[in-house]
Amino acid sequence: MAQEYFDFTNDLIFRWVMEREENCLAILRAILPELKITAVKRRENEHPVNYLAFDDERGVRFDAIIEDDQERFYDVEMQVANQPGLGKRVRYYRAQIDQETLKKGEDYDDLRESYVIFFCAFDPCGQDRRLYQFHYYEDGDRQLRLPTNSHVILINALGTKGQITPALAAVLDVMNRRRDNANPLAVSLVKEIDGYNRDKKRRRALMNLKMRLKDEWRLGLSEGLDQERAEGKAEGRDETMLSLIHTLQMQGQTQKQIVETLALMQKSSLAAAQCYYEQLTEAANEGAH
Repeated sequence: MAQEYFDFTNDLIFRWVMEREENCLAILRAILPELKITAVKRRENEHPVNYLAFDDERGVRFDAIIEDDQERFYDVEMQVANQPGLGKRVRYYRAQIDQETLKKGEDYDDLRESYVIFFCAFDPCGQDRRLYQFHYYEDGDRQLRLPTNSHVILINALGTKGQITPALAAVLDVMNRRRDNANPLAVSLVKEIDGYNRDKKRRRALMNLKMRLKDEWRLGLSEGLDQERAEGKAEGRDETMLSLIHTLQMQGQTQKQIVETLALMQKSSLAAAQCYYEQLTEAANEGAH
């Protein structure tokens, strides 16, 4: 049985890739060639999240802000599931950049230029564009823009419209598991991700994350309910979701499409929805025998 392959959209894989400053620089230059960025460095947040340990002593630090050679700041995120509230998530990250980078004693006039960038494995705006960029505009006059010195960029891995750089197109090919792009950035990223999949220690972390997500589904995401109520809620939810899966299968939907639907309904990542799908279908197959 072939080992599961964890790709660029996996939370840990994406973080490991972005931990390397040369990757950050190449990806930002691919998105924003007009800025002519020549160097970047990672600034760890004051409150890093120790989300998943390789072992008992070492953890993975998430949520680093990137700073370029012109003192511009960037937060680059991977968004796999098309969950409600994307705009509020963007707003949160933009506020986080300002909070983490404004030095003690500085005034709001000292706020640096910032970019919140989301790589989306779905079309966040439904316009089939490969890149969406947002600013504050006056409602009655779209030519009038409020100079907040902040930018929001949503990148659609499924898009076909609009001009982007060959390097960014290569990154999107990596997101979509297309391995035939000869662009140097694509070749480098694929090689690096393959290496993470082969590394025993990192693979253990990847499997631990998968099992953690699976356990969350099993616990029913009780959200403060007592155990008995949570188990009853989870059982009823499982029956409903299994019925939905069977209906979608009868309609001819693929497993990928069904998992995407589960992720949207449960407000979860695709990885968590995939685990849940496998759990439900395996249990149903066992019960049928």
